[in-house]
Amino acid sequence: MTRAIWITAALAAATALAGCGTIPDMRYGQGVGSRPAYGGGPVVTTEPAVVTGPSASQVEGACMSAGREAGFDVQGVVGTREQGTSRDVMLRVQRGGQTVEVRCSYAYDSGQARIMTL
Repeated sequence: MTRAIWITAALAAATALAGCGTIPDMRYGQGVGSRPAYGGGPVVTTEPAVVTGPSASQVEGACMSAGREAGFDVQGVVGTREQGTSRDVMLRVQRGGQTVEVRCSYAYDSGQARIMTL
């Protein structure tokens, strides 16, 4: 008998929740058929555009060149990270007897590699 009660309760809950899909959004005094308070049409959300750029190896090469142009003895790439519209490349460089890591940012839209930290 207890099992039948649980099944009936579960079916009743599922039926009640299924009916929630047609409840109008009443925020800001809006009901069915009314326009949003801001005067626009339906709200449409989109994902931000992700600009795809050159391959990681091309970006790393451009950053290594930018490091050399900045006067560093570039020893290699430590790591890279995708930023959506750009890629950050960490370089291990040497200058004046010191070895440090610097960040290079490669912007996909301009195709420019810039050393960000010295």
